[in-house]
Amino acid sequence: MLHKMRISVKLAIVYAIFLFISSIAIFLLFAGVRRRESMDYAKALSAQTLNTIGRNVTTLIDNAAYYSRIILSSSEVTEALAAGNGERQRESLYQFISLVDSETHINGIYMWDMNEHACSIDRNHVRSLRTEKVSETNWYDEVMELGGSYCLKLNADRVLTQSSAETSVSLIRVINNPVDYQPVGILMINIDLDAFKGCYESVEEKSVPSLYILDRTGKIVASRSHITLPEFRLALTSEKETVTCADKRIFPDSLTVDGIDWQILVGTVIENSLEESTVGGFLAVLAMTFLAAFCFADYLFIKRYVASPLEDMADSMNRMEGKRFEKIYTDSRGAEFFAEMEILKDTYNEMVDEIDDLIEQVYEEEKIKRKTELNALQEQMKPHFLYNTIDAMGYLALSGKSQEVYDALEAFGSYYRILLSKGKELITVREEIEMVRDYLELLKIRYGDEMHYVLDVDENICDDYMLKMILQPLVENAVNHGIRPKTTRGMVCVEGKEENGYLCFSVEDDGVGMSAGKMEELQRENLDSNEKSFGLRGTIERIKIFYGQDIDYDIQSTEGKGTVITLRIPVYYEGDGGND
Repeated sequence: MLHKMRISVKLAIVYAIFLFISSIAIFLLFAGVRRRESMDYAKALSAQTLNTIGRNVTTLIDNAAYYSRIILSSSEVTEALAAGNGERQRESLYQFISLVDSETHINGIYMWDMNEHACSIDRNHVRSLRTEKVSETNWYDEVMELGGSYCLKLNADRVLTQSSAETSVSLIRVINNPVDYQPVGILMINIDLDAFKGCYESVEEKSVPSLYILDRTGKIVASRSHITLPEFRLALTSEKETVTCADKRIFPDSLTVDGIDWQILVGTVIENSLEESTVGGFLAVLAMTFLAAFCFADYLFIKRYVASPLEDMADSMNRMEGKRFEKIYTDSRGAEFFAEMEILKDTYNEMVDEIDDLIEQVYEEEKIKRKTELNALQEQMKPHFLYNTIDAMGYLALSGKSQEVYDALEAFGSYYRILLSKGKELITVREEIEMVRDYLELLKIRYGDEMHYVLDVDENICDDYMLKMILQPLVENAVNHGIRPKTTRGMVCVEGKEENGYLCFSVEDDGVGMSAGKMEELQRENLDSNEKSFGLRGTIERIKIFYGQDIDYDIQSTEGKGTVITLRIPVYYEGDGGND
């Protein structure tokens, strides 16, 4: 269907496809760039958020640690703890009550001596130990091993109350005697969990909806997220850069806070690259509009100066009548911009002239070939063949062999009737074989029992058509050059069959054969110039004239044993034959 369209229609289709593909390419390129930009922005925002929260958490912990060092440096506190006097311990600790009152992120301060006497300053009320011994807590051994350094424990103040509510982060450290550096007590400062939530108050939830602050054991200190912590951790270890939550693409990232080994997890929204890029979208639309305008203008230009002249030229060629080519004439529109159009027209007209000359030449050559074919046919009607055959029949008549004379006349008449064939070039294989049989029967009148023959032709090919007078010259060649020079009886065998759409014939004799030198003369390259083998040469020439080059033949001969000629020609089926 497409090959029947005019070139202008094909051109329009090509430009439309090009415009469509280009638009998609521009869109995909723009979307890819915007997606990369959005990802880079999300990564930058994520890093900034992590650093901000990390600094805020570090500042909060450092403030609590600073206050703990103030308490540890108080001689009244260390002396009261060393004395084991509970009343003095409470009085020494109360001097720091302003810390609890002024620092909103500190819930309370608690202190134990080594005899596990406790005292505290609490924002709301004084708590009492839930256990009798502080040494039985899960953090006591760790604190003692640290010496004077602090550790952070989530809800370590549960030793002070029966409540299980997670309300604070505890900074715990040992209080050492400044004289001998031996532990005299334990100090705990509780930091309100809301203070850690304040570390990310300035972070916009729309941009960073998922956020976790985890202690060194992985427990949640503070969070806001639509993604569960296991899902967030899985996303961090995944090969994919993003995770989808509530129809939004989230970039997960993490940071470990130096000094305390806490971890901060944030999930930053990757903004929709197409929805958020007004300027970029406008530029993409502008580029596609410009491309469409350029393609349309280019299409009009090519149509006017290339496609239309070519269509005019095609119309002129389609108006050819009969078998004669006509020259074409077009206006000079294309020549204004494309000299090739004028060259194309002139070249075509020159080709028409050359074709006309070639037709005349072929016609003359065909006449010559027909004449050559007629000569070949006349060669088969040599007078001496007629004379010898008539003499032989006269001898039979004088001998009183009337039946043999009748059979000879029948074979003679049949032979020339098929030979002439009312001027037809093609006859059936059956007729060709019949003519060969008639010819051999006529020869037997002359040579008697000195010659025998076998005709073995597949019955399935007998109704196929072939060029006449192909096998008879080959049989005559076998008799004259193979059988007659023998002093003993000879045999000629003709076989025929079909193979892959070709008729395959072989003519074999058990005559004198040919020497290597004689075979060399009959090679394909020397066959055309071999004047001594007219039967073979003339037959091959006639086959080439009729069938073209789609033939094949082979000659095999052994001196003293005989010769085999194999011929392969295309099949002509019923309906193709009998043409004048």
